Amino acid sequence: MQTSRDWNVILDQAAFMQDYGHTYARVLRRPGMAEIFDATFREAADLVEPAVAWNYFPVQEMRHEQVIVAGGRRIGNGPVTTVMGGADQLAIGVCTIGPKLPARSHEYRDRGEAVRGMLLDQLGSLAVGQLSQLFYRQLEMDAASQGLHISTYLSPGESEWSVKDQAVIFDLLDATQIGVSLTESLLMKPIKSLSLMAGIGRHPMGVPGATHCDYCTMADRCPFHGKHGSL
Repeated sequence: MQTSRDWNVILDQAAFMQDYGHTYARVLRRPGMAEIFDATFREAADLVEPAVAWNYFPVQEMRHEQVIVAGGRRIGNGPVTTVMGGADQLAIGVCTIGPKLPARSHEYRDRGEAVRGMLLDQLGSLAVGQLSQLFYRQLEMDAASQGLHISTYLSPGESEWSVKDQAVIFDLLDATQIGVSLTESLLMKPIKSLSLMAGIGRHPMGVPGATHCDYCTMADRCPFHGKHGSL
């Protein structure tokens, strides 16, 4: 298993406000709120501690909606084999921005600073989403350097792939090395964490041009829909 904490997550305030500032337009008209927003962005940047743990697993066979990896472990359902059919191996990873930012978000809400807590929470979601993209691009470059293809990635619980497979992922990966654990209810701690899987093989996989968003059941209500790059 590999781990890395060397990821350049950038929370660009200007880009964020261009895309989502309209949702805060009324709040920003209040005296002093612009300064609070500036301070919250700076604080978020200091609180983000990006880390990723990942490994590669040779594929033995694909049976119905499941992939059987070396050792006989089964993983996947829903769109997994459609997206990753023909893969020779699976790249599985867990990404996190650490516990500090969500903890601070809760502190603000507990103190009655709801707007600041909500903004920090949203920036945490943006940060872990950006981290997953940076990680996927690294996988993409590593595959290309070997003359291999990579599918788009999927995350359990975000598509029709059941969240129950979080348990399989955490059996395959020792994510505690980057401080991430799984609760009995299959939630990751810290909460701003994300698991993902992509297929890697000698031939193209899945639907040409398809992205993670095309398989996400939350795409219609996701504020970051369309931000994921295509293959």
